[in-house]
Amino acid sequence: MSATVVPNPVSASEPEIPRYRSILKKKIPAELFEPDLGALWWYPVHAGVIALCWFVLTNHFSWWTAPFLALAVGHSFGCMGFIAHDICHGGTIKNLVARDLLAGIGFSPFWISPRLWRRWHNGDHHTHTQVEGVDPDHLFTMTDYERNPILQWLYRLSPLLRNLVIFSSFSYRMNQQTLRMVFVYTKSKLPGTWEKVVIWSQMLLMLGLWGGVSYMLGSQVFWWGYFIPLLVANSMVIGYIATNHFLNPLADESDVLGTSLSVTLPKWLKWLDPWHQSFGAHVAHHLFPQASAKNCRKIESYIAEEFPDRFHIMPLFTALKMLWDTPWIYETKETFIDPVRDERTPTLGHGLEKRLKK
Repeated sequence: MSATVVPNPVSASEPEIPRYRSILKKKIPAELFEPDLGALWWYPVHAGVIALCWFVLTNHFSWWTAPFLALAVGHSFGCMGFIAHDICHGGTIKNLVARDLLAGIGFSPFWISPRLWRRWHNGDHHTHTQVEGVDPDHLFTMTDYERNPILQWLYRLSPLLRNLVIFSSFSYRMNQQTLRMVFVYTKSKLPGTWEKVVIWSQMLLMLGLWGGVSYMLGSQVFWWGYFIPLLVANSMVIGYIATNHFLNPLADESDVLGTSLSVTLPKWLKWLDPWHQSFGAHVAHHLFPQASAKNCRKIESYIAEEFPDRFHIMPLFTALKMLWDTPWIYETKETFIDPVRDERTPTLGHGLEKRLKK
């Protein structure tokens, strides 16, 4: 599949950023914004997959089947995380208590507290997407590089070795970022003491349940039914998350179409899109976070029609290849740099998309 990426220049000489949401809401049918309780039926599906795999690991363990079972469990862990993400935004259910409970189930393999997620992801990330120093999920800047000896060491490696280190980190990066954000919010004045206790309690309860129960069922279940699947789930989730914004420019304003990228699965994997809650339809998600995942691809058809010169979408593996070829440090808001080799790469909307046409 060829990539469909169009320039999205944003400069002082251009008109103001369009009022995307108000314009689109006049064109998108209201039913596409209604909650989708049907997404909850995916939970029993994934619970069944995990239970069956754990049963086989406990009673019929084989070195030949264990890797495939770990892959299946890891995929279900990742899918549960996508469901929880949608629930936390209100795309499935509106009641806040039920939302936290149901999202906690999906996030539990990753130890993500629903309280933490709402503050970190729904609040800081969605409100300040790609805003330097405010969005907790944007890539490194030159200021970070100059202060971080690990980053300096990483960029002294050859590009091949550097990328191997970076992409191998996908296998634990979701859990790593979760722990980092727990400490960030624990040290801050907000949230309050009680909420900090809730965040820590939820995280430790999840870790204790998954680690403890799997270990009680035997070491083969712990390693092949939880630990290795967690690496698989991290890789799967971060594979999407890395493409959501890591090729886009940093921003001073909330230009959702300028700071987000949607990705598509290849034809032979398109059947997985509903399993993954259409997580690749990330531009629609950032424009309308409370829209159910089921409708995000339909919403993006309206976005593409209304803003063809601003909407970014490309195949997932094309985006990952571009991430492989791009240094992960911002020199300016619109330019990446390899500070050791003094090599620069533009961001999406500022020249990076031209490389796709070569």
